[in-house]
Formats: sequence, structure tokens, C-alpha cells
Amino acid sequence: MARSYLFIPGNVPRMLQNMDVFDADAVIIDFEDAVSLTDKDEARHLTQLFLRDHLPPSLDIYVRINSDAQLMKDDLIALETLDIQGIVLPKCDQDTLKEYEASQANFRVIGIIETPQGMIEVEKTAMHPCIDGLILGAEDLKKEMGFTRSSQTLYYPRQRLLYAAKAANIKAIDTPFTHLDESGLSEDACEAAALGYESKCAIHPNQVPTINQLFLPSEADLMAALKIVKKHEQTNSMRFSLDGKMIDKPVIDAAKQLIEKSKRYGVKGVL
Repeated sequence: MARSYLFIPGNVPRMLQNMDVFDADAVIIDFEDAVSLTDKDEARHLTQLFLRDHLPPSLDIYVRINSDAQLMKDDLIALETLDIQGIVLPKCDQDTLKEYEASQANFRVIGIIETPQGMIEVEKTAMHPCIDGLILGAEDLKKEMGFTRSSQTLYYPRQRLLYAAKAANIKAIDTPFTHLDESGLSEDACEAAALGYESKCAIHPNQVPTINQLFLPSEADLMAALKIVKKHEQTNSMRFSLDGKMIDKPVIDAAKQLIEKSKRYGVKGVL
């Protein structure tokens, strides 16, 4: 699973050419908000040309298409021969998914939940057979709801989307932080990670290193997990005491998952 999902505009050649040097785990090429109506054909054409000949081998690539029916159709036609991980569907709710199904495209979908209707339907959306993950779109949601973005106002949508995704066994991806302020980004990412998110969107390459680092297990958590698994293997028991705490199966399983995640991202101290 990716930690960082970097949005890049589909009509900017230098961003496409450098997508694999930004160190993001995944890239979302944008045909929607970052591209004006008059430039959408250019974004489709440039993306086609680049990905046909220069598909980065170790990078997950998605394309955010448009939710408007005709624009969606044109986007999907442009993508139909490309080997990408899937598409990102904005303003995702049951009506938007019906539009996507009508196209008969067979891409896996990450839906952006960014409207009140989308939030009300998030559990049903998460269970849809084409859905691979969900992104919280806080900026559009706050515009629709009229709230000011803060940890308090994002707590409910973050929690509801996360529970829906976990129940459906799909990815839950936190909303982008829209200011180029590293301390603010760190605080925002830590709040999401504390709730259980394992990944976050980025709107600028400079945000990627911070996100990648903050969504890694901490050294203390990794050391604790290694101790738990070591004692589990030594005792061959699913229930034991360690450092004054009772350890049982859920804790052991969580420790194994944390170690596997650390291995996947090359964290020092685990082989």
C-alpha cells in the first residue's frame, strides 16, 4: 500500500516527465481540477503519449478523471489502452458510479468522497465491486458544508470514511493539506495517522518526504513489535506477559503487520 499519493497536472510536460523522481509511492495524474476546460484535450494527449513510452516500472499511477458525463467519457477513451493502476473518481457517490458503470470501462476506482451525498453513501460506495479505495476530499466538503477546516471539523468525515473503508477491506487515503507549510502538514498528517490512516494525498512534491516519513512506523513502535514477535516465536504462545502488559492474538497480529510494513519501505532495524 502506498503512503503518498501525489497529484500532478496532466497538461504540464515537465511534471509528467519527472513523476518518478518525486519519491511518491503513487502518482495521480489530474484531468479534473488542475486542468482548465480548454486544456483537457491537451492533458489527455500528453498523458497518452508519455505513458505509452515512459511508464515508470515501480510507481503506482492513477488518473483523476472528470465527473461530468461527457468529459468522463472522453477521459476514459483516452485511457483505455494505458497500463495504469486505476482511475480516481471525483465527487464519488452512487450517481457518479452509475455514470462510470455506463461507460463499460473496467478500471479499478479510487473514489473521492467530497460532497454531503457522497459522505452519506460512503458505506455503500465502499462496498461497490469496482472500488479499490477512498480519498477524503476535505476542501470541497468544507465548501459544501460551510465549515472551517480543523482537526475537530474533519474528525467525523475522517472517521466515517475510514470505518467504511476498513469494513470493505479497501484503501483509506487522507485528504491533501493545501498549504505549503511543513509544520502544518506534519500536524495534519499525524492527526490522520493517529486515527488509523496509512496514506495521504500530496498536492506538491515538497510534501512527499514529510508524508512518507510520518506514515512509517516509529522506531519505538517497530522495536516493540519486534520484541512481541520474538517472544511469541520463543514461547509458541498466543497469550503472554511482556514488559508489564498482557499480549494476545490481536496484538501479535498487529505487530506482524507493522514489521511487514517496515520491511516493505526499507525501515532500518528490520530485515
